[in-house]
Amino acid sequence: MTATLKNGQLEFYTSDQYDEHMIPPNYTIAQQHQLACKVGIPNPYKEGETVNICPCCKQQIHKTQIDLQRDEMAFSFLGSGYPLYFNFIKCCLMIVGVLFLTSGQYQLVSNLTSNDCEDLVVQVQHQYKEVQKQDSWKEQVHNYCLNDWIARSSLANKRFQTILTQLPHYFNFSSVIFILVIIFFFRKSQLIIDNDCDIKENTPSDYTLIVKDIPKDCKQQQLKEFFEKKFEVEVMEIDYIFYANTLKDMELELEEIVKLQKIALEKNDNDQLLNLNEQKKQKQNQITAEALRIQSDFDLFSGTAFLSLKYEDHKQIILKSSNYRTKQVISNIFFGCIIQEAKSLELNDTFIKVDQAPEPGDVIWDNIVHNDNRRFWVRLLGFTFSQIVIALFLITLLELAKIQAKDASNVPATLVDVETDQGVNMSSMIAALLTTFINSFVVGRLSNFLVGFESYETYSLYTVSLASKLSLMLFVNSAIIAFLASTIYTRNLFGPGGLIYTETYFFMTNAIIPPIVTLVDPNRIVKSLKLWWIKKFNKAVTQKELNSLYEHSEHMIELKYADIMKTLFITFFYTPLTPAGYITSFVGLALYYGAEKYVICNRMTVKHTPSVQLSILMTEMMEYLPIIYAAGYLIFNYQITGSTSYWAIASILISFLSSVLPMQYFVESCFKQEEQDETTSYNEAKVNFSTTYSLQNPVNKYNKEEQVIKSQIKSKSQSQL
Repeated sequence: MTATLKNGQLEFYTSDQYDEHMIPPNYTIAQQHQLACKVGIPNPYKEGETVNICPCCKQQIHKTQIDLQRDEMAFSFLGSGYPLYFNFIKCCLMIVGVLFLTSGQYQLVSNLTSNDCEDLVVQVQHQYKEVQKQDSWKEQVHNYCLNDWIARSSLANKRFQTILTQLPHYFNFSSVIFILVIIFFFRKSQLIIDNDCDIKENTPSDYTLIVKDIPKDCKQQQLKEFFEKKFEVEVMEIDYIFYANTLKDMELELEEIVKLQKIALEKNDNDQLLNLNEQKKQKQNQITAEALRIQSDFDLFSGTAFLSLKYEDHKQIILKSSNYRTKQVISNIFFGCIIQEAKSLELNDTFIKVDQAPEPGDVIWDNIVHNDNRRFWVRLLGFTFSQIVIALFLITLLELAKIQAKDASNVPATLVDVETDQGVNMSSMIAALLTTFINSFVVGRLSNFLVGFESYETYSLYTVSLASKLSLMLFVNSAIIAFLASTIYTRNLFGPGGLIYTETYFFMTNAIIPPIVTLVDPNRIVKSLKLWWIKKFNKAVTQKELNSLYEHSEHMIELKYADIMKTLFITFFYTPLTPAGYITSFVGLALYYGAEKYVICNRMTVKHTPSVQLSILMTEMMEYLPIIYAAGYLIFNYQITGSTSYWAIASILISFLSSVLPMQYFVESCFKQEEQDETTSYNEAKVNFSTTYSLQNPVNKYNKEEQVIKSQIKSKSQSQL
């Protein structure tokens, strides 16, 4: 399939109609789809120039590859989401680095140069026989401090040095202030990047409003006339959104026919295959007819539409002239809801809501048909379920930790056994495996289910909710559980197998494994094996299935954000105890940044472009880092030295105050970005849009050649006449 720009309009040419259910599939189309889905900068269309287009996704096949040496703004063609993502990782590196320089390096050096662990070894060796006879032997051995690099680099190695444990109070307080300042100015950089991306790239949302609560009897022409007369603007396109449940049911029926086709093909049952081919054509025709029927049945109209205007300033005129009257609620993992106000207008004695439209590729079409009242109650219910799930995880993992603690309470009979005992209890092993299974598989899948239940209308809101839930659950399961188990059950912070060893090993593995997994990409390997199996045994697959196997792995930015936040939370909580974690976490984040940039440039596809909302929410979560850091320092300092730091308490109070204040509002007020409306018209910009609302609308899926491209598709033979 090709596209040619003629007189400012794209004309598409194809020799064959694309059929995603075609069996056997065309491998050339699948290979073209792989190139089209790869992350790359689309080449601008030039008058009279012909460009190869993927018939499946309507994207350019040959794009400009991004050089790894370019900065994050090279990804601006994907919207502001990915430039903000890479900038976020840089900010995390800066925060960890500054924290190490202001506080961590002193803690690490003072720990290494002290000798409390060594003194305790000598003491236990001299008094072993006497201590073994006492009832307190079990308590003594749990406080036993090995003279190895892990224990020597921890807070335990200077727990009897009063002067050395008092001085970090001031360093930690100053570190908290530095972190808050960095986060404040990071918010400023977010605004600048988002504004620069908006200026650099023209996208459909620059010209489009989302309109909700439209009366069912209001036709497109009536809505168009209402806006044009009231605001003296020019409306270019209106895309109504319909309920399409019957269409989905028919698509499922088509899938069943395709499955039977595969079976008949493998059995070489030609008669059955001919019959099924006829059934498939009939069903496809029925689906096309049903799609047209839905668009003419206004009883199925959802009341939501996308309104595209000629110029961006037309959109701003409407938004500025509207009034705040309604509230839209979106879920938030900590407080249940964040209020977003949508503006409203009066139309035929009813109020319609108008707001900035999301990008076409950001819309979840199955959810956008629901009204705001339904979404409010669903998200409130989802938030309640989330809190119950977190509580159940906490109880379950604490019980598993209790099982493991029973094995730890079996104190070795000799000092040599303390240092060399490698015995493994079966119940402890099972508990450890169950804990790993819950953290690795259950948490992610359950979080996906809960967020899917909450019915978000855009992938940005979906990723915001998923990233926040996943970050919190992973932090609770990975850090809080280990801490509670070590303080409640084993009471072993720095003894053999204690908390300092657990967290040091976590820091080391967490710095290496995520970048390696990112580079290796297990999903890519699985797809390669499936392709080999299909080719080897000549298995029947559809064009859609083959395209999916050839397609690069989808980059799940919400999971990446959650993984980064988990690393930060655990680093800030445990580095007061084991400051070597600053170094390993910094190295791990740097490797992660490089791995992410490499795979996105070379081996990933981006299907959904997140908005600035995702980065803002992750920044809101970063506001909790100073609280976690100060709380971790206060807790471990008291656990090991028995002293309380008032400076740490002051740090918690200041951090808490910063987290509850509307810092985003303050930043936007202090650093206002100059609004630059697009001077390019909608029709001029549309030529270079990667997609449109009409193309993404599922009701247009089966009739988009006639309805969306508006008869611009012609056969090659016709175009040559």
